[in-house]
Amino acid sequence: MSPLLADLASWWLQAGLLLGAALVVPAAVRLRAPAARLRIAQAALLAALALPLVQPPAHAGGTGGATMRTTFSLVLPVEDGASPGALSVERVVLAALAAGALLRLGWLGAGLLRLQALRRRARPLFPVPASVVSAAARVGATAELLISSEVASPLAIGWRRPAVVFPERFDALEASEQEAVACHELLHVKRCDSWAVLLEELARALLWSQPSAWGLLSGISLAREQAIDGDVVRSTGDRRSYLRALARLAAFAQEAPSGALPFHSRSHLLRRVAHLAKEVPMSRRSLVLATAASAALILLVGAAGAAAVPFGSSAGNPTTEPAASSAASPAGAAREGVAGGVAEGVRGGIAEEAGDDVVLKVGGDVKEPAEIHRVQPTYPEEAREKRIQGRVVVRAVIDEKGTVTKVEAVESPDPMLTEAALEAVKKWTYKPATKKGKPVKVFLTVTVAFKLT
Repeated sequence: MSPLLADLASWWLQAGLLLGAALVVPAAVRLRAPAARLRIAQAALLAALALPLVQPPAHAGGTGGATMRTTFSLVLPVEDGASPGALSVERVVLAALAAGALLRLGWLGAGLLRLQALRRRARPLFPVPASVVSAAARVGATAELLISSEVASPLAIGWRRPAVVFPERFDALEASEQEAVACHELLHVKRCDSWAVLLEELARALLWSQPSAWGLLSGISLAREQAIDGDVVRSTGDRRSYLRALARLAAFAQEAPSGALPFHSRSHLLRRVAHLAKEVPMSRRSLVLATAASAALILLVGAAGAAAVPFGSSAGNPTTEPAASSAASPAGAAREGVAGGVAEGVRGGIAEEAGDDVVLKVGGDVKEPAEIHRVQPTYPEEAREKRIQGRVVVRAVIDEKGTVTKVEAVESPDPMLTEAALEAVKKWTYKPATKKGKPVKVFLTVTVAFKLT
């Protein structure tokens, strides 16, 4: 498996665990408040997208003799000598992921065009009922008020110029029902929910292959509507009228069903009515405890997933594994720079000593250097023409200023690739490693993978 596919697989598994936890944990700890469930689910969705950016550096095993691994893959497309119809697994997977994302983005774009067309065809709500005027004053939000025969239930649309579109039979509702329904849609406008829904649909496009993402996004939609329902009842103080309005709107939709509109679904209506009818408010203490428990459990599951299937994992990506992660013999230990040939290293990080020049190993009190700048190796033209590829394992020394001072090849398939890798690694820079807060000189093992596709 290529490094890219290995990291994609790690991301897919990590995101699945995190999003799945966000889907089931709040219910398990009986977090009933829709607003809290909504925020937790949105935070989990954002975290899943950010997982590739917050991955910890990979280490070899061991407590005191861990060696930091840095992997760089240089992949160049080469047509000469390649089979015309040959497709690599990596290309097929990437093409499938890209195709799915593009289809979702295409659906999103078509939906935006449909909403724009619907808005153009709708006519202004005139005269504006006193109940709607009262709702606008109660909520403190304004929007263009429209009426359309193309919708079966009210909806809030628009990003820069929001509008509320009411169904043709809106005037059949009683005044108290109209006020409650208008409050609901105007609260969506006030909260800028159209922007939130748009961002969530973009996330769906990126995570289209992740089943738990679809489940969580459905839960987000339900929690948002339930949170608004609760706000409407608290604002109007009339739960009965609002429940009656929801029931009548559902009946209108059954009598004159319309085509499904993008970003809007009535599939949660029964669950919304059930929640509103038997809603039991949580005490402040219960809400805080349940929210904290949910966040902590989801964080633990996410951390466990990151530890179980880390990015750059040698278990899933054999091409990124250095020549010796934990030396099994004195000779191997010496190659890794462990003084005296101790296989597991010396706790505290002492690796080699030559005169006054002490080079440490990452581990124990020695914190690894952080990469600042990386120079891409140049694939040698002769090696490319001869289709020479493989990995070059480089052992480097990073000094107290974060500069690469010494490099040597530990493993390489060809001298040309060795030279290219060494020349590139020499130019890399790091934030220095530290021991008890002071910069120190350390060893670093780097794997540069040269691959032709």
